Parts: sequence; C-alpha cells; structure tokens
Amino acid sequence: MPDDDKQLTPPAEGGESFFPEPGRLMIDRIRKLEQHARMNVSAQITQKHKGAFTVTPQAAALNAEPSPTPISVYVYPQDPFVSAPEVREMLPADLLPGLLNSRFRVRDSRYPLAEPDGSGNYLFDSSSPQFNQVNAFYYATITLRMFERFAQRQIPWSFAAPRLSIDPHAGVGVNAYYHEQNRNIGFYTFKTDTDETINTAQSADVVSHETAHAVLDGIRDLFNESFGLGAIAFHESFGDMAAVLVALHDDSLVQRLLDWTENDLHVDNFVTMVAEHLIESLKKLAELEEIDRNTIYLRNAINKFHNKDFDEMPYSPADPKSQLGRESHNYSRLLTGAFYDVLVAVYEQIRDTEGVEPRIAIHRAREVMGYLLICAIECGPVGELTFADMARSFLTADVLLYDGKHTDVLLQVFDERLILESTLGKAHLISLDSLPAITLPPEVDSALDAGLFLVEQVMPALNLPDLDFTPMNAYTNGRGLSYLTYFVTREVLLVGDHYGRFNGTQVKAFGGLTLAFDEDRQLRSALFRPVTDEDERQILIMTADLIQHGVVTESSFQEGGRVLDERIVMSEMPIVQPRFVYFGQSSSGEGELPQLVRAPVILDSVPLKAESFTDYLQRWQGIE
Repeated sequence: MPDDDKQLTPPAEGGESFFPEPGRLMIDRIRKLEQHARMNVSAQITQKHKGAFTVTPQAAALNAEPSPTPISVYVYPQDPFVSAPEVREMLPADLLPGLLNSRFRVRDSRYPLAEPDGSGNYLFDSSSPQFNQVNAFYYATITLRMFERFAQRQIPWSFAAPRLSIDPHAGVGVNAYYHEQNRNIGFYTFKTDTDETINTAQSADVVSHETAHAVLDGIRDLFNESFGLGAIAFHESFGDMAAVLVALHDDSLVQRLLDWTENDLHVDNFVTMVAEHLIESLKKLAELEEIDRNTIYLRNAINKFHNKDFDEMPYSPADPKSQLGRESHNYSRLLTGAFYDVLVAVYEQIRDTEGVEPRIAIHRAREVMGYLLICAIECGPVGELTFADMARSFLTADVLLYDGKHTDVLLQVFDERLILESTLGKAHLISLDSLPAITLPPEVDSALDAGLFLVEQVMPALNLPDLDFTPMNAYTNGRGLSYLTYFVTREVLLVGDHYGRFNGTQVKAFGGLTLAFDEDRQLRSALFRPVTDEDERQILIMTADLIQHGVVTESSFQEGGRVLDERIVMSEMPIVQPRFVYFGQSSSGEGELPQLVRAPVILDSVPLKAESFTDYLQRWQGIE
C-alpha cells in the first residue's frame, strides 16, 4: 500500500521545495481536500480513493481453482415465471459456512441462516426463507464474478470494506434496493390477493440488477452522486444489462431462449423481460388503478424507443410504458434497448458469417458485449454524462479490445436510436488516431504520482484547461490496459421559488478526465468531460422535478461525516423513494451554503398493478 502521508510531506522549514510550481499546487490541492473531508462530497471522494493508485499489472479476477467436490445449490435459473428451480454448483471458496465468501455475506433480518446438509449442499424447498437466502447469494456472486472477469481485475466496492451484505427479507413490499452506506442490498416480500407469498430475492433478474448497482458504484462512484439524468439513468440501464448477461450465462436458459424464439432474438422473450414472475403475480393485485411510473420490473430490452431532446420529455409521461420521460428508470430503457440491438446484431453476424451454431453464437456474442460494456465504462466519463457520451465510449472500447470489428454495428444502432449521429461517431473514431504520444510512467502508486503525471505531461500535451483536477484512480488490469481518472467539481446554486424551501441550496456536479493506455503503456484514449452549461441547466430542471415529486428528505442525523436517514434505513421503505438528502447546515466550512446530496440508497420499486404480458407487448406496435 502506498504511503501517501510520506509522499505529501512538505520540505523542511527554510528549505526549497523539491517540486516545481504545478507539483506544489497539486500537493496543496490534495492535502486541502483531505483536511476538508467532513460533510464535503469532493473531499470524501478524495479520501475514499486515497489508496486506489497502482498501475502494477494485476492478475485477472478469476474464481478459485476448480474443486473436485463443488457445492450444489437449488436456485431458479432466472425467474419463477420461466421454470422450476434447478440444481447449480458453486466453488467451495465462493460458498463458505455462514453463507459468505470474500465479497458477500448474507445477513437476514428475519430468519436463521441456511446450513448445508450432510453432504455439504444447500438444497432447500422454494417455499422456505433459506431458499431465498441461497438464491440471492448465488446470483449476487455470479453477477460480481461475471463483471470481474469482463474487467480482468477485482472490482472494489465503493466503501472501504471487503464484503457487501445481502438481506433477503429486508421488509414488506414490492421492492429491492442497494444501500451504499449500509453496505448492503435488500429484498422485500409481499403477498398476492390469493395469499401467495412472493419474495423479490427469488428473481435472478432482480438480484443481478441490485448487485449491478453496487458493482457500478465500485467502478464509477460519482454516478451515484449525480443529479443529472444521464448518470442516474445509466445506473438503471446497467442493472438491466447485467440481468440479460447473467441469464445468458446459463446454458439451459440459452437453449430455452433459442427454442422459444426459433433462433430469432428479435422475438420478445423471457431474457429481455425483467422479473416476469412479479408481473404475473402483480396482475392479481388491484390496490392501484394505474401505474405511476415505469420501474425495473416492467421494462423490456426489446423496444422501439428513440432519443428525444431533454425538454421534450416530461418527468412523468401520460403513458410511461410507451413514452420516454425524465424519470431515470423510464429513460434507461433507451440505452438498454440499444445494448440489446447490438447484442443481437453481433449474434447474427457470428452465426451467419462464421457458420456457427446459434447456441455457440449467442455465448460468443454475450462475451463480446460484456467486455465492451465494462471497457466502455472504464473509458467513459467519471461524472456527468449523456447517452451520447456512452455511445462514444462503446466505440472506444471496440477499438481497444477488438480493433474496431464492431464499429459498423455500433454506429448503425446508435444512429437509428438517435443517441449518436453516425457522422459524430466517425469523427470520434478519427480523434482516437490523432492523440499525442504519451507514455504511462512505470509506477503511479499514489495520488501525488498521478497528479504530477497529469500536470507535467498530460495537461500540456492535451492542451487541457487549467482546472482543479483531483486524482481518483490508477490501475492496470489483467489484459495490460491501464486507466487513470481525475475529477473536477462545479457547484450549482438552486435559486427560485420553484425550489420551495430548498431555494438557496447548492448541489455539486462532477466532470473529469479519463485516460486509457494499451499494453505498451501508450495513450489510446483521452476523454475530458467537464460539467457543461447544459449539464447545469438540466440538473436545475431535474432537481426541481424531484423536489416537486417529494423525493427529497431532511437529514435526520449525522455520524462520522456521513449522511444517514432513519426513513431510508428502516425495514419498511417509504412509498416515495428519497433520492436526495438535504443539509440545513453544512459543516464543510464556515459561510458555505447548505447542500443537497444524493441519498445513499437506490430503491427499485414495483407498482401494485400491471396489465398482462401480452397487452404490454402490444403497446410497442406502431411506436415510432
């Protein structure tokens, strides 16, 4: 572990500074943020990433060595709607006594933990709470291991602890959540009008979705600090992409999928429809006459959405099932649909041009999309973003990983979805070939190393503006690709009566710089994505929307510089998701304005009434 305190030691009194002016400015910036950490989001980020700097190549994050005696578990392959439970296997290192491994631990709020049978297996009836524990644990582990394989490195959590806790019985309701400060994901239980008990932990889709929130938070934690539509919606889209990719890792599901669709993945199917059993169960409930918003459990990756201008989209469309809106779950469907379009195109390309059997082609297409997705995130923005930004990052990832093999498909899909014009995509590809020659130093083992590299080599070569860049991460994966990230902060002031009692509050927006280097340590991608005036305008509108919809809650108490809220952590979540927390008094500095910050919980709820699957699909007919 690098000794950051030693790196930042100032020169002896009366001595000359070892560092030139830019270096001393970087040292002062890092030290000031470290000393300014309490209740200051920028400083907290600096503290959290203080030890996250090393470009020493790390081995790909793989599972333990295969064991001759794997542990059998009884789980749903995807969802109770698809089929009955089946037996799957886990490596002993990934399923230790007490339902834990190096990255997860089950902490059930209501029931005793599952214990293995005499043969060491976890085979429980699907009606038992222990089944829910095993199902959630299995799919959380599968989801993380999958993304670590795609990333070719261990993906840390956004918090300083090795394990994420899983609570399969966190409360009553049709909900599931990821809670960063509590370091857990939780799942809820509800009953239908026929007294059938449904637990959201029974759905691999839901477990994968919530785990994916935690995974993405570990890669790009500023997304979960953002007030902008793009970053928030990408979080939801990433969860849905995770559910699709996890399902495609189950060979029995792949065969059912191909049988169901007769090898045509354009046909609506159970892999693209999230949490089918919840939809079927919710049809039996009638507490609400209509659906207030579209949530993760009513989203289909097969859709015909086209991007719209921000100002053309209401927060809550009249028909959220067939219209895009500014609510994050709703808007996320656009990018999820594009992702699935690319997956199908890659599958058909492999199947038709290479003469590969459909079953093999779909496995290979899944691999391509998984690697592209993670690389796109790691090459992409660190803070505020648009879906056009992510489209460019997918193009960058394809160049880095596949030498541009899938460029035509990516350009076509993003252009058809009106996410990124083809001409702009091609211009971005040209820019990747005109980067200056910058070589990554052999060691970047501290924030200071990363900061000095930035100010001495990168900023002059890229002609970057003189902003207060602060180092975030530096790492090299098992493939030999290295990434460095830096963030900048912009304060946005809420002024106007439409902000109600939050008039005069400030929020923080984040931009930054992402650098990617190849196996020879040569710069291959440089993305400078500042906070733009348009970002600020949209954040102001989005924040007003959220205040008017009642998703801002008062901070009820503070502990150790962290924001906690009793209504967030209690066992039964409020009906309205509290996405933001308000500080009446900022302790980050005398005279500073009160702040509005993101709540530490991402709650994915389900409306209590839904129409039939067939009716839902029919709504897509004729959508332009």
